[in-house]
Amino acid sequence: MPRPQTALRGAHYPTLDGARGLAILMVVLHNFAFWDARLSDPAGRALEVAIGGGWAGVTLFFVLSGFLITGILLDSQHEPGYFRRFYLRRTLRIAPLYYAVLLVTFVVLPLAGAAPASVRADEPQQAWLWIYLSNWVQPFDNTAGHTFPHFWSLAVEEQFYLLWPLLTWRRSPRTVLRCGLALALLAPLVRTGLLLGGGTQDMAYVWSPCRMDALALGGSVAAALRMPALAAWLTARRRQLLAASAAVFVACVLGFHGLPRATFAMQTLGYSLLAICFALLVLALACADIAGDAGWAARSWRTAPLRVLARYSYGLYIVHMPLQLLIGLPLMRSLGPGALTSTPINVAYFAIGLAASLALAILSYHLFEQRFLALKAYVR
Repeated sequence: MPRPQTALRGAHYPTLDGARGLAILMVVLHNFAFWDARLSDPAGRALEVAIGGGWAGVTLFFVLSGFLITGILLDSQHEPGYFRRFYLRRTLRIAPLYYAVLLVTFVVLPLAGAAPASVRADEPQQAWLWIYLSNWVQPFDNTAGHTFPHFWSLAVEEQFYLLWPLLTWRRSPRTVLRCGLALALLAPLVRTGLLLGGGTQDMAYVWSPCRMDALALGGSVAAALRMPALAAWLTARRRQLLAASAAVFVACVLGFHGLPRATFAMQTLGYSLLAICFALLVLALACADIAGDAGWAARSWRTAPLRVLARYSYGLYIVHMPLQLLIGLPLMRSLGPGALTSTPINVAYFAIGLAASLALAILSYHLFEQRFLALKAYVR
């Protein structure tokens, strides 16, 4: 009798690299758009619609993070040094580049007398960035939001990394699955209560409890794939899962008239539907790798461009917004209003901005980040 297929300890999922590459592409293109100007032709307006929902790439990132982190924790929970090893390895991956960027921005540039006006405006509230709490104060406009408005999502993930190991320690995959599903059900209730109680749209978007459904569903997927009978059942239905993910996404686009980020309907129900959509996607793609699926659908997620974007996605996420805010936006606005509304100029800007950000991310990864990643081998 064949052994049921389950997630393998330490396994690499090439298709999920593709999902990570898609997520960073969505986010970067969305953030490179100029939302104070409208493109002037039908092709441009179609482009605006396409990239307008790119903010949802952050939700896909959250699902992927929940999946990755929960898998690591479940696979190592009975080993000595469970907490120490996890926190050290996460620190080596996340902290060096993050703090290097903050150090250059808030220490080196001011000392050199080269700090832009946006950095000087952020200096009084920079402490929230240093302690990964910027997402809690960003809605009140008193955090460092002019230079690093995207760092809120890193704060959400770091808070998740801090607390989730405590909930999963020595818990069975079944218990972790139930816990994840319960948190996923709780998050939309929190958002609804917050908005009805006078909370702002920004609070519902960046506060950690409001975004926990995506992270928790990613963790639930990892737990489900470590239950042999359930994993085998899911793997056999991976194509149906992929179709279900596509159906939920289409339903979101049609039901919410695109993917508006801050409407009441999207923030109460839509965020959870997108989290379900991406959880189904991650589940289907992981099952495809477990089964060794070589079909066209699985292969399309393993293409080289997506995997390159995935490899450098962290650095790409870190650097793209400072490039946009400190260099790209002033340059484009110096060209006059016509540049902001020209579709060819905007398309060229997207391409140049993505290429420049990727080049910086590649340099960062090979010249800086890898020095710290190599130390993970010693955390045993």
